[in-house]
Amino acid sequence: MINIFLVLCLFGELTGKVQGVIIDEATKEPIPYASVIILETESGTATDEEGAFFILNVLPNTYTIEVSCIGYETQLIENVAVEINQTARLKVSLRQSPIEVEPITVIYKTPFVEKDWTSTTYIIRKEEIAALPIDYTTYLVQFQPSVARLDTALHVRGGRATEVLYLIDNVSIIDPQTGAPAINISKGIIDEIIFLPGGFDAEYGRAMSGVINLITEYPSNHFKTNFYGKTETSMFDCYSFGYQNYQSSVHIPVSRKFKGLLSFDVMSTDDWNPRLQIMPHKQRYDYTLYGKWIFIPSGKLKLGFSGVKSRVQFDRYDTKWKYNLDHYRSDLRKGDLQVLSLNFLPDSRKLFNITLSRLCSKTMFGAKEKREYGIFDDFAFRDYHLLKYPEFTTRNPFGVNWFYYGPPVLQLYDYPIVEGEGPEYQDKSSQVMKANFSTNIQAHKYHEIKAGFEYTYLDLENFIHFVPHRYIHALDTGRLIDQYHFHPKEYSLFFQDNIDIRSAYAKIGCRIDHFETGIPDSDPETVISPRCAFSVMVTEKFLFRSNVGKYTQPPLYDHVYQYYNLIPLPRHLYRWLPLVGNPDLGPEKTIAYEIGLQGQVHRNLSTTLNIFYKDISDLIGTRFVLGYPRDYVRYQNIEIANIKGCEAILEFTNSLFTGKISYTLSWARGTSSYAEEVYDLYDWLESYDTLTYYAEEYYLDFDQRHRIFIQGITNLPLQTKIYLFGYLGVGFPYTPPGAEGQTEERNVLKHEFQKQFDCVIIKSFRLGKVLLNANLEIINVFNTIYKISEHSPLVSLGLIDTLCFPFEYDFHNRRFYVPPADKNHDGLLTREEQVEAFYAFAADMEDSTNTYTAPRKVRIGLSIAF
Repeated sequence: MINIFLVLCLFGELTGKVQGVIIDEATKEPIPYASVIILETESGTATDEEGAFFILNVLPNTYTIEVSCIGYETQLIENVAVEINQTARLKVSLRQSPIEVEPITVIYKTPFVEKDWTSTTYIIRKEEIAALPIDYTTYLVQFQPSVARLDTALHVRGGRATEVLYLIDNVSIIDPQTGAPAINISKGIIDEIIFLPGGFDAEYGRAMSGVINLITEYPSNHFKTNFYGKTETSMFDCYSFGYQNYQSSVHIPVSRKFKGLLSFDVMSTDDWNPRLQIMPHKQRYDYTLYGKWIFIPSGKLKLGFSGVKSRVQFDRYDTKWKYNLDHYRSDLRKGDLQVLSLNFLPDSRKLFNITLSRLCSKTMFGAKEKREYGIFDDFAFRDYHLLKYPEFTTRNPFGVNWFYYGPPVLQLYDYPIVEGEGPEYQDKSSQVMKANFSTNIQAHKYHEIKAGFEYTYLDLENFIHFVPHRYIHALDTGRLIDQYHFHPKEYSLFFQDNIDIRSAYAKIGCRIDHFETGIPDSDPETVISPRCAFSVMVTEKFLFRSNVGKYTQPPLYDHVYQYYNLIPLPRHLYRWLPLVGNPDLGPEKTIAYEIGLQGQVHRNLSTTLNIFYKDISDLIGTRFVLGYPRDYVRYQNIEIANIKGCEAILEFTNSLFTGKISYTLSWARGTSSYAEEVYDLYDWLESYDTLTYYAEEYYLDFDQRHRIFIQGITNLPLQTKIYLFGYLGVGFPYTPPGAEGQTEERNVLKHEFQKQFDCVIIKSFRLGKVLLNANLEIINVFNTIYKISEHSPLVSLGLIDTLCFPFEYDFHNRRFYVPPADKNHDGLLTREEQVEAFYAFAADMEDSTNTYTAPRKVRIGLSIAF
């Protein structure tokens, strides 16, 4: 059934505030009842008896503000910049004038630091976004000092990838079952990105390490459109992975009170996670459709609607499936988001927000049908009833036979997959519907009150079909199916007082979250998260800040429900232990501290220093559980972590060059890098009767001690700009292989130091009203290639010598005679030929390509705007 239900949710602030004081230039006394008007809008107010004024709900932009009062000269203040969730402060002196004269124009100078910057905030603006050599929106913050990228995951200040909250216009796009973003949006319609690596306000829930807020463009008052295309091409000695991306957008101003924006994005590539060279079965096809409409019937009321529909589908590559790739796993992810917001401003000091929203996510994976797919065709997956468990047979290019005599050093699952399909088929869907109300009230000249209530209703469905094998399934009679449909609920309440007194600013708030799983006899969880932040202007150009807070997030619902319906497990599960969900999981918790100093050293030079410390508890991990009639492994709140570090940033600017250099030093230690790590460490197909796991702290997989980011813009003649992006960092830790029977300490070695420089050249042309931008992206300018993981043959060469081949087979023995291994084709498979086949087989399974970074790539693009 098509669900068209829309409910209320927290929309949050996408606006800023203008406040100030109006005084008499001669007497320095406040001027009451003076008029303050933002000329480009319908917003305005009058000063109070103390000459102070406050205007909430101002869209981010640059404005001219008119200040007037009878008996005084009118003053126009130009270039007043308003940012999201920030305050533009004015102090205006009016000169007495008994007669009316022309307004005096004053140019507003934006201060380098504002005293309400109580936590670290990085803002990536539209010009920089357009120049970034990145098109996947989830990676647009990867050049920020707080971020470490390990393979395809982003880790903020040493936290797990699932601890980051992704938002579009303050609305969460996280799938609560998997923790992954459900929406893939075009970067072409992103106006700016607000990235918070710590010190979140009380309004932010389900975030422990970072908040990434993608702010989309606001519909323009003028018709304009943009077309953009980019392709990867083999130029000189550069390598192509078949990347293509095309975007378009159009602004439709029906009237000044009703206007809209439409956008479309499509992307395809032959290898979505490039390594040393292009690999088969790694295609990816994405598309996104976005729309936003704004209706403003009056200066006090605004109604907005936005919607996103996106799809991501891609194939996976695994060396173990090298000879059977068409039967290996492929993924399809679809997302829909609708947001209807109501914004009411009864006067300049009160703001109320109500929003209707619905997020729907669908995730499928399995073995796809082999056919030609267009870029808009969804993958079709094979009927799960027909799936066969993957296995190794003699149908391999080298004629290797799994049957041999000797010690059991090579188990069947050490071999590559030759027959069968991926053993799992999944069809998972999530609907997230919220009800929320929020308000901002300037209660006093020193106090701005923020409060909100949020109700979340979730509709979660899951179907997993697992094909067991005789080796792990005592009775080869059936399939294992995990199917559930639950309706968990979440409630949140937050309150925050923003205190603004002279040169100091403080935020004192608290958030209360309540979670119900919807499983009978499962106790609900309630957690209180107090937060406090403080900042003070040490000088006019330097700010000191400090914040402390408790940040929590509920467990992913996959960790709650997975295989839970199968408890108690059936007796016929012979060896394999499923990983079972736990309805009694509690929220994960972080206590985080931060202090920072930010200011302007010189007219063209500024600096920032942040020191952070985090204690993380109740992280979700996995442990063995004795059960009846079968044992299993279960998710538990059992892991811990400790992160500390500092960030230093140096920014400089002049007419020719603007740049930023950041350095991060950090330590990330804990007992588990991700929730399933302990489960993955053990071979659950072997004996586990006496298994005991002792948790020990180690440097986590994403612990990167040192990293440096360099960004710069050079302005050249003829409307040409060069953007430089540099990265230098130590390699990530890894565990060296140990001798047989020995366990090496985790992550005691690190991969080699890495560096990479990317360059983007943009040349602009203007032909009347048409603006053309030609782009040249050079990724990995110096073609530096590094080893990023360990590799070895799937079948160890050292173990082949221990195998015993006592028999020879002729072509009459159809069970053991395999023609590809008979090199001389004499009809006799000798012992020497069997050994030779094993060595050739092992050498072919050496996967060195995936262990090195990608070579230089060149992409060319062209945008047309009018």
